[in-house]
Amino acid sequence: MDAFESNLLRGGTRLVADLTEFFRDYKIYDTIFAIYAKGNTRNKGLFLSRFFAWTVLPNYHVSLFCVDEGKTLLSTEKLRGWMDTVTKVIDRDELKWAWLVVLSDRDLSAQIVSFVSRYDRKELGLAVASTTSKQIVQSSNQIGRSIGSQLKLKKALGA
Repeated sequence: MDAFESNLLRGGTRLVADLTEFFRDYKIYDTIFAIYAKGNTRNKGLFLSRFFAWTVLPNYHVSLFCVDEGKTLLSTEKLRGWMDTVTKVIDRDELKWAWLVVLSDRDLSAQIVSFVSRYDRKELGLAVASTTSKQIVQSSNQIGRSIGSQLKLKKALGA
């Protein structure tokens, strides 16, 4: 968890989103997220890239939610509950999209792998990772696929 957060704080998402506010153990409704980060898609680079961003790129609000499940058995019901909470936040805060990353200290079940890999709702990118087996499963939508390349989850897990 700390390696993942450290990568985010150093600007690990800068190519896609500029996350500027970070919260630890943040409670939203009845759910506590280990990491909750907010930002937007217009990044703050050097002069030319900043000018390009301000004149061409849209400024969408985005968020990242991370759950550390620990040794508890991960079920699709829990996953759906977190997804419902994130979807409510997307609607409430008028976010363009959000990432939901779930870290578990147990191996991932075939049911979880199947559920996550089939998920395709466009405004929520979903990833589940096992810290013991280093297995990472991402949703099949564009935002889900960006979790591997932009958030560098594999590097944070030490895989």
